[in-house]
Amino acid sequence: MKTDFTVDILARAMSMRLKRHGAIAGNIANAETPGYRPQQVAFEDQLQEVVKSGSTDRLHNMRAKVLTVDDVTPRQDGNSVDLDRQMAGLAENSLMYNAAAEFMARKMRMIKSVIS
Repeated sequence: MKTDFTVDILARAMSMRLKRHGAIAGNIANAETPGYRPQQVAFEDQLQEVVKSGSTDRLHNMRAKVLTVDDVTPRQDGNSVDLDRQMAGLAENSLMYNAAAEFMARKMRMIKSVIS
């Protein structure tokens, strides 16, 4: 069964945003853990390539890249989490997830309207 390209893209974007949410939540939870370095989930470049190609073939093989990226120069205890930066990232990610969810809801309403 062939699925809708837009629905597939939105679903994958939402899935990746959930992974990012988990990584950011982990960074926030470990903001005071000695030696902890923040994790970052990267997927936008891959998603853009899929959108440009117009084919979902590569979408199903797409995997988020989890990177260790220091927010700031590590403190004396080796921790490099910047809590303000993480909170801002969490807010941005939440907004982007909610926007994708709203687009998905609109798309579903359109499909439902066409069916009925």
